[in-house]
Amino acid sequence: MIDLTSLFLHVLAAIGLVAGGLAQVMAGSRLRTAESGSELLAWTRFTRTAGWLVAASAALSLLTGGHLAGAVWGGEAGGFANPFITLGLVGLIVLVPIGPAVGERRFRRLAEAAAELGESTASERLHRAARSPALWGPVHSLVGVGVGQVALMVYKPGWLVGALVLVLTFAAGWVAGSAVAARSAPAAHG
Repeated sequence: MIDLTSLFLHVLAAIGLVAGGLAQVMAGSRLRTAESGSELLAWTRFTRTAGWLVAASAALSLLTGGHLAGAVWGGEAGGFANPFITLGLVGLIVLVPIGPAVGERRFRRLAEAAAELGESTASERLHRAARSPALWGPVHSLVGVGVGQVALMVYKPGWLVGALVLVLTFAAGWVAGSAVAARSAPAAHG
């Protein structure tokens, strides 16, 4: 029963990782078009809150994955001899924190500036910050890593293919986020 519950929670964590990233991505379209400080603040807060779902899901995935690596998928060589386990761990420890580490600082600064404005119209500088590819590349990379993690769980590839899956899904997310942000940049704001 413990192993099955751990597997259930592990799958639920993968869903949370992708869902939190998608919530941030979807809120981003609203944040990039917000006009007043209060609108920017509301969407920035929502986006930051969705980031907590990503963080909690990553932590749950690490805990349950660690249990499953030892109790279920261990085998004679041990669970971390399996590429999908070790690469999944690397993805959570190395790649997942990049989005929050880079994005959270920018979101925090954006929220502080927006809070000062209140109902006033945001400046072009603030709009550029809200549309920055340097913000949205990392945010979208979370969705990419989440999808890569799910691919590792399902396909259980070898070392090379597994590493490529993580790197390519991370990069695809980053490129997509940067492209979406760049496409929104020409919008005229006063």
